[in-house]
Amino acid sequence: MTRLRIAAALTGLLLLAGCGGGPSYREWTASKDVPTVAYDECTAEVDATMRLRGYPNRPLPETPQFSYRREIFSQCMRRKGYSDNS
Repeated sequence: MTRLRIAAALTGLLLLAGCGGGPSYREWTASKDVPTVAYDECTAEVDATMRLRGYPNRPLPETPQFSYRREIFSQCMRRKGYSDNS
C-alpha cells in the first residue's frame, strides 16, 4: 500500500513540475455526463503529438509551438465534451 502512495505522490510531483506553460484545468468546464479524465487524456495525447512532430513537450510561451500545443489541446478537450470558460 505504501508503495502505491509513494508512486502516486511522485507522479503528482512530476505532473506539477511539467505544468508551467500549458493550459490549466480551471480553463475548462465539463459538459453534462462527461468524465473528468479528459484533461489527463488530452495532455498525454498532445505530448505524443508534440513528440512526433519534433517539438518540445513544454514550449516557451513566445514560441509558435506554444500556440500550436494550446490549439491541439483545445481541439481534444472539445472533442471530449468540454467547453472553454473564456
